[in-house]
Amino acid sequence: MKDLTMMIGSKRNGLGLAGLAFLVSALIGPAPVSADTITDKKDPAHQMVMTVGEMCGGCVKRITARFDSVDAVEKVVCSIEKKSVALVAKDGVKLSPKGIWEIMESIRKTPKKMITPDGTFTSKPKR
Repeated sequence: MKDLTMMIGSKRNGLGLAGLAFLVSALIGPAPVSADTITDKKDPAHQMVMTVGEMCGGCVKRITARFDSVDAVEKVVCSIEKKSVALVAKDGVKLSPKGIWEIMESIRKTPKKMITPDGTFTSKPKR
């Protein structure tokens, strides 16, 4: 509690600036991340972006849960609005376009388009 009091400030009639900023960030949360913003953060050789058909909150949960269990994937970002899934590979790892496509098929979210360091695919890659 003492730390929170220090963050809020010593004003008795209201919150200090730091306290206000803390509360705003706690209430609003982090800024939403899209497949577009993920591409700015990492070398394109470690990225893969897929466009899928319809996407809802349940799809996002299913996709995220499935790729969270893949050791080679560092980050998964889904965009319901853009109907896209972006994957970032861990450093030193190259994701297999065919393997990722098959994972998406297994959860019934076959990509319509997949952009990878190996090229752009509109059908299942051969490797």
